Amino acid sequence: MGSSSKKDKKTNSKHNAQKNNLKKSSSNFIHTKNFKITAVIAVIIVAIIIVVEFYPIEPSSITSDKYYKISNNDLLPHGKSGVFFLSWIGCPIGATDSWAIYDGISQKNNISSHVEYHTADPKDIYSNSSGTVGQPGLLFRGNFTFTENGKTFTFYPLYMYNETMTGTVKNATITGTFASYGLSLINSTYPGSVAKMFNKYASNITYDNHLTTTFIITGPGGTYIFNSFMYNPKNELGSGTYSDVSGENNYTPYAPQTVMSNLHNESLIDAAGDTFVSYLNKAR
Repeated sequence: MGSSSKKDKKTNSKHNAQKNNLKKSSSNFIHTKNFKITAVIAVIIVAIIIVVEFYPIEPSSITSDKYYKISNNDLLPHGKSGVFFLSWIGCPIGATDSWAIYDGISQKNNISSHVEYHTADPKDIYSNSSGTVGQPGLLFRGNFTFTENGKTFTFYPLYMYNETMTGTVKNATITGTFASYGLSLINSTYPGSVAKMFNKYASNITYDNHLTTTFIITGPGGTYIFNSFMYNPKNELGSGTYSDVSGENNYTPYAPQTVMSNLHNESLIDAAGDTFVSYLNKAR
């Protein structure tokens, strides 16, 4: 019994010494320069993550076919939400995007009275070989409201140029450049906070000296912008072959009525519509 007790005391003493050495080692490390540097770096990393997550840096520029968060704030007062859709009457991009936007909104809302069938400029891309039939699309007929997950949005369409881009929507002559005219129309039509964003990215949404189809989604959850095609329209809105590179054109656009009757069966349109709705929910 005595021998066993002595062994136990030695063992306990050894363990206590190891614990004390570990505590001293840890304490010494905490007070070392390396630990302090490591701690500072960890704090900085956490701070960066928080800033990026909750206070995203507004991009200085944007590229086509991609959603960007351009503000963590709502551009409208009193917690309102809206979609500001910019295009021109004959735009094949506007025609393409109109189906995805309609698809997304119409999943929970009947907005058929707010659109009309239309075809884009037959001399522009995605038209038939003879240049007589343009891309099928929808024109949005003025402002309207819809709901998404209990949140009310207002849709604000603005068409800047006529079908053949030779003048205003009323076919009046445009003095100066088409891009500057488009910006002046935005400034006089949309709220200043929204117009400011279109102006900020004007150089990124300008093609061949005119503004192209772009929309901004804004709400209490933040503000997002998208420019150009929401999906590849070739197989969704027509049949045959069309090549932007070789100029080959054996392409026939569908009639708008045909697209509408098969709208929810078109996978690319449906996917683009779902993505659009997802950003409505991000902004709401």
